[in-house]
Amino acid sequence: MLRSLTSLIRPAYRLHNVYERLLGTEVELQVVARTRQQAEAAECAALDELDRLSAVFNRFDPGSELSRWLTRPGERVPLSPELRTVLALADGWRDVTGGAFHPGADALGQLWQQAASRDQQPDATELSALLRQLQTDPWTLHADGTATLHVTYPLGLNALAKGWIVDRMAELVWNSPGVQAVLINAGGDLRTMGGRELKVTVAGPFTARDDAAPLTHVHVQNGALASSGSAHRGVQVGGQWRSHLLDPRSGQPVRDVPGVTVTAPNCATADALATALSVLGAVEGLALVNSTLDCAALIVTRDGQTHPSALWPPDGPAR
Repeated sequence: MLRSLTSLIRPAYRLHNVYERLLGTEVELQVVARTRQQAEAAECAALDELDRLSAVFNRFDPGSELSRWLTRPGERVPLSPELRTVLALADGWRDVTGGAFHPGADALGQLWQQAASRDQQPDATELSALLRQLQTDPWTLHADGTATLHVTYPLGLNALAKGWIVDRMAELVWNSPGVQAVLINAGGDLRTMGGRELKVTVAGPFTARDDAAPLTHVHVQNGALASSGSAHRGVQVGGQWRSHLLDPRSGQPVRDVPGVTVTAPNCATADALATALSVLGAVEGLALVNSTLDCAALIVTRDGQTHPSALWPPDGPAR
């Protein structure tokens, strides 16, 4: 009887590890379970799922399913359910944002990287030609599980796939025996299930310094958070710093919104919204997030003003 009582009141086991294996991004994994064995089993399942899905979506791996599909434009190719799901999500976000979210932004990024290497603006004729291509559907998903790629310019799904993979990992861990809570953080794309609410620091978008004062804080519980900003990444062209975030409608680097933080029910939605809001600007962006179920955002414009959505739940007043 005493042995049984001891097992009932034994504290939960907490596992906390960091890896560098999600599409080039560091991954933090925390699991709380009844026993160490259960936590480690859940962790192994999550890492196996990460490896499996990376083999689908890693465009830097020429052997990934995405990379192989991108070499076969014009062909009707059978795709895995995972790749089809993310392509369908990308279609939805491209439609609802009027093209502000677009997998073809990677092609624009390549154009601006080449411009930076020459320290001059992208060729206007080349940019215009690419923008015309971005206005057409990049692929068609067929009802029989196949898909036809229509374009030859570079495509990237990281702005959506990374969050989607985080969701799959978190859900797999959460449904593992004995698990009481899970947190996965992939380079700022964060998902929690179970446990207490998490207080997340929102960094200001005008400095890359880690010791800078935070903009504000937000609590996340049984949900997701993603941020987008230009402080850490970009290119130098003509003596000016240009954001790595590009507007697929104009081909120009984003200037008006240097920082966005989004909370959402899942990481894929938070990830896509963070990218889209950076491009859309404060007015259109707030309209979009306010119309998206159970989502909230804090948009920072280049004049330093903060623009909270209707459901934004800051810990204290944003500056």
